[in-house]
Amino acid sequence: MPKVRKLTKEEAFLLENKGKGVRTLIAAEYDRFLEDYELGDYGEVELEPEDKRTTVRSRLRSAAKRRGFDILFFRTRGSVIPFKIVELRHEPTPTPVSSNSTDGEPPRRRPGRPRKQPA
Repeated sequence: MPKVRKLTKEEAFLLENKGKGVRTLIAAEYDRFLEDYELGDYGEVELEPEDKRTTVRSRLRSAAKRRGFDILFFRTRGSVIPFKIVELRHEPTPTPVSSNSTDGEPPRRRPGRPRKQPA
């Protein structure tokens, strides 16, 4: 008779994510960190000695944006970073200015070094 056993969550995660790159696996891990959070929830991150504060914040912010919200980090010192889940702010996209002016004027140039005057 064959032996059957149920896989643990860690074993199932490794089985599902076999063949994916390191960045994809890290992104999935940070997505799992935030899966139970909703707007208005507070949390905190406890850093390990090898973790970089800016890297962890950046990865959490990216994971939050993939879930449709943003994170507000509170300033602290030490290895604990408290945060709050907030609404995603939609930044307006700048409208590009065309180089062809409708007035027939040439496009404005940036000021530079003045031209050399003949002596």
